[in-house]
Order: sequence, then C-alpha cells, then structure tokens
Amino acid sequence: MLKSLSPQFKTALYAAVFGVLALQVNSPTFAFEQVDAKQAFQQSYKAYETANAEASTPSSELQKLAFEAYLSGRDYFGSEHLNTANLALNYLFLLSAKERVSEQAHALAALVVRIYQREYDSAAIELLEPLLLAFETMPSPNEELISHYELAITEVFVAQEAAHPDVVLAVKTAMAKEFLRLNQTRPELWSSLYEVYVKRNGASHVMTVTSAFYAAMEDAGEGDVDDAIEKLEQVVAVDAEGRKAISQLQLAASHRLVMLYANEKNEEAVDRALARIAEMSAELGVESTNEVVYRVNPSYPQEHLNSDDGGHVKLKFDINTSGRTENIRIESESAPEFGREGLKALSKWLYVPAYENGQPIKVKDETVQLDFSIQKSN
Repeated sequence: MLKSLSPQFKTALYAAVFGVLALQVNSPTFAFEQVDAKQAFQQSYKAYETANAEASTPSSELQKLAFEAYLSGRDYFGSEHLNTANLALNYLFLLSAKERVSEQAHALAALVVRIYQREYDSAAIELLEPLLLAFETMPSPNEELISHYELAITEVFVAQEAAHPDVVLAVKTAMAKEFLRLNQTRPELWSSLYEVYVKRNGASHVMTVTSAFYAAMEDAGEGDVDDAIEKLEQVVAVDAEGRKAISQLQLAASHRLVMLYANEKNEEAVDRALARIAEMSAELGVESTNEVVYRVNPSYPQEHLNSDDGGHVKLKFDINTSGRTENIRIESESAPEFGREGLKALSKWLYVPAYENGQPIKVKDETVQLDFSIQKSN
C-alpha cells in the first residue's frame, strides 16, 4: 500500500472540521441543517481519529468509523467536494487488497478519480493513487474502463517519471500486478519493468526476479517462447540466498520451463528442470510426491467418433528417477482403442522426481483413469 501522495489531505480536513467556515445561508432551515451536518461530521471524524490513534483498534472497527466519516462528510461537504474524495480515499486505504475488490469500493474509487481529475492537472502526481485504486478495486475486467484509466495514468507516468522515479516505478509495478488479476496481457509493460529493475537493483533483487518471471509469462502467452525461456532461466540462475520469495518464484519458473522445454522436445533441458523442481521442493518443504508437471490429453479414437457413449481406460505405471512414466499397463478399458490412446498420452506425462533421504527414487504402481467424451455440434 502506498503512502498518501496528498499531504494537504489532513490539513484540509482539519480546517473544515475545526475552522470557521463562511457559509452562504439562504434560510434559517438551511442554516440549522448545515450546523447539524457540520456537527455530525465533526463527531464522526473525531471518533475515527481517536480510534486511529489507538494501536489496539481492530481494523474492522477502524474501517467502519472511516466509512461513517466519509458518509457524514459527504452530507456536509457535498458528494463532489475534494474533502469528500479524500475521506473516501482514506477509507479505501484501510481495506486489505482482497477487501478492496468490490463494486462498492470501485464506485468510491471512481468517485475519487472523477473529483481529482477535476481538481488537479491531468498530469499531477496526486492522480496516481486514485487511478491505481481504480484498478485495485475493479471486481472484473471492464475493457472500456481499463483503457480509460490506463490512458490517464500513463499521462501521469510520462510527466512525473523524471521527478519521482521511485513513486512511478512502484505504481507501475502495482498496476501491472492488477492487470494480471484482471486477465490483461501487457508484455511490454513487464519487460520494461524488468529492464528498469535490472539497471536499478541488479539481477538478484527480488523485484528484478519478480518482473522477469511475469515478463516471461507474458512472453509465453504471446508465443515468444525463446524470450520466455531466456527470462525464466535467468530467474532460476539467481542465488536465492535463503530468500523464500525468490525460491518460490524459481520453483514456479522451473515448472513453466518443464512445459516449455517439453513442447520444444528438449529432453535434456526437461531433465534439468524436473531435477531442480524436486530439489527445490525438498528445500522449501513443498509436498511434491507424484506431482504431475506436464500432461498430454489423450486423443479421441477415430474408430469411435460416431458413438456418443465415450469411454475410459485405467492405467498402472511407474515413475522413474527422472520423472518420466514407464512400465505402463492397462488395468481395464472400455475398448482397445481407448486403451491405445491412453497409453500414448500417459507415456508423455512428466512428474516431479520423488526423493528419499536426499536421493531420487523410483515410484511404482501408480494408477490413473482417463475418461473420454466427445461433444458433437448440432
């Protein structure tokens, strides 16, 4: 979570709560309503401040009080006032990453963005937090909104990167992670982040490794297999030095390398990646026994394409010390053709090699059932 980029936030609120405001009063009723609204806001905001000063205040209680302060502030200042936006921003910052993802939170973030865009220059650094929150709160992908917010935040990045490189880099990284959550592909963004982190922090920094991993995932998704493999190999080559975050990324990278190398039919590289997974799983205490890393789905037998019944085959097999299947036997089959296709598919599966007392061991008599079905178009 980023610290507020708007230092005038509390100053403005204190002035509003405790200062003497000159109000345009058109009637006695309006005056009383304004006094009541002001008092209600003062009380709710004071309650929030008091609770916030107590370290023992539960987060749920603090969130409740902050939201009440926002509601009373909206009644007092008006729904489109900058103070109202700041109160909404304050509430959103108190939510965890998971809690932020909701329709209500996104509506508040959109409100803050709208008000900030009216109050500040379109390239002002104050817009970074609201625009990032617009992504962080979005419950599901909305291409139109994503494009709108991305254009707006990119303008701020361009204008502020020279003066505030650390802030811009942090927000870019957070935004890139939100794009992953929202199923948005941004290979250029992740590659640019990787290049920046390499220059700033070196190859072994956790953010360099993180950005390299996600850049590789984006490359693979775009079909740039060679670039993906190169970045993933750089990830696994880093000395983790006991840093669990890097080790976990390296384990994930090794899994991905198995699939990429298997598709490339690079058997030697597959063996290296499988052995690395087994070793790292043992180091991290990850249960990897009989874990399938790469599987091939069986083809539906041509001989049964005219039938709607489907089929199955139950297979027994061993896993050798390199993680490959062998000694595959048919236990049962609905028809020989299903057994044939099941054997072909299982022979290409890859498992994490099992280890015992630090040594790879052979696993015997594993079983799997493969079910076949076909959907025909009308």
